Amino acid sequence: MTKNFDLEQLEQLAGGDKAFEKELLHMFVGDTENSLNQLSTAISMENQATVQELAHYIKGASANVGAIGMSAVAAKLEMLAKQGNLSSAPNSLRKLQSLHQEAKRLAR
Repeated sequence: MTKNFDLEQLEQLAGGDKAFEKELLHMFVGDTENSLNQLSTAISMENQATVQELAHYIKGASANVGAIGMSAVAAKLEMLAKQGNLSSAPNSLRKLQSLHQEAKRLAR
């Protein structure tokens, strides 16, 4: 397990099939890339409901594949958006984008 990624979670999800692990990571990276782009737009428009919804989606998708760092950041962002506080949302987005790059590297 790395600090931001639980490879055992991914292995368990894929049933130990390394090719399927890569496929799952590729799907995750593609899906979350789209979600991060939408999140960026929602933050710039200060759309709290959409930020909360997208953060919730990213939190769950990340947890499913073992991207625990992304899941934790998304969970915090979801909570802040629910409270109506988007002041730290741009910083959270940058963290999510950085962690997403780490997931991309693992998907290679």
